[in-house]
Amino acid sequence: MPEPDTVKIADIFSSAQGEGVRMGNPAVFVRLAGCSLACDFCDTPEALSGGVEMDVANVLAQVSRLALFAGFQVVITGGEPLEQDLVPLTVALARAGYFLSVETNGLHFQDLAVNWWTVSPKPAAAFRVHPRIRPLADEVKLVVTPEVSVQVVRRLRKHMPRPSIFLQPDARNDMGYTNARNLFEHCIREGIAGVRLGLQLHRVYGMP
Repeated sequence: MPEPDTVKIADIFSSAQGEGVRMGNPAVFVRLAGCSLACDFCDTPEALSGGVEMDVANVLAQVSRLALFAGFQVVITGGEPLEQDLVPLTVALARAGYFLSVETNGLHFQDLAVNWWTVSPKPAAAFRVHPRIRPLADEVKLVVTPEVSVQVVRRLRKHMPRPSIFLQPDARNDMGYTNARNLFEHCIREGIAGVRLGLQLHRVYGMP
C-alpha cells in the first residue's frame, strides 16, 4: 500500500472528457494504478497493477503544468481510485481551485471534496454500489456487455433515481454500438427514465 500522502500513479495526461454529461470538456486525467476487479472489457488494463508511487505535492505540480486556466477539470480515474486513500490528494487539488471529478466502480466510499461523481458499476461485482455512494452519483455509466440487462438498469435507477444512466458501447465488440442501441431502445419501451446513449469521444478523435 502507498505511504500516507502518496498515491500509486499509472499516468497523468491532458485530453478531453470523452464520456458522460461533461463530454468534450478539456481535462487533466490523474490515472491511479490498481483495481481488484480486472474486468475483461477494461479499456485500461495497463492500470490494473504496478504504477509509480508519487507524493501529493509531485502530483499537484504535474497537474498544474497541464491545467492551463482557473477551474480546469481534473479527473481522478483508474484502475479503481477509491482503493487508495484519496483524501490528501483531493484536498490539495480542491484547494488549488480545480473542478474535481472522480470516476469509480462504486464499490467503495470515501468522504471527499469533489465536484462530480461518475459511478460505473461492474458485472464482476454484480453491479453493487455502496449505499453512501448512491446519493452522490452525478452520472452512471454502464458498458453494455451481455450481463447488462433491462433488469440491471431498472435496479440501478431505483437505487440512484437522480443521475442520467449512460449506456456505453463495448469497444472490444463489433456489435458494441448495436447492442448499446438495442438496450437503450428496450429501456425506453420499458418506461425507464433518464437513460442515455453514450460513446467514447476521445476514441473518435484518437486522443488519449
